[in-house]
Amino acid sequence: MAMKRDLAFEFERELRATRNLILGISRVSGSEYTIDFASGEGFIGGSRARAAFVEAFQVAAQDALLKYAQDLAREALNHGIDQDIVSSALSGVSPLAGVAAEREASVPAADGNSPVRLAVCA
Repeated sequence: MAMKRDLAFEFERELRATRNLILGISRVSGSEYTIDFASGEGFIGGSRARAAFVEAFQVAAQDALLKYAQDLAREALNHGIDQDIVSSALSGVSPLAGVAAEREASVPAADGNSPVRLAVCA
């Protein structure tokens, strides 16, 4: 039973982290340097090259993160993780607060214009 609880905790933590990344990536870190997307300081921070890179990176990352969230949710359900846990991790709502009956998490897109729908049904 403890192993199942640990498994559920790990899936929930990873799903929440992925959800937060879908909502927006604010920086990218390498082994020695971090690029802060929100910083406009300095010549490079305010450059057109930085703006183009940030936009392209976020578009590419969005697709990969959405696929990862869907695959991870499906795998969690296949492992027998409660659907309410998966739904709440993707929606940001606690299972005790009442999860939507349709079992679908709506996550705002990084640009804030349209919602991104993540189906979490088995």
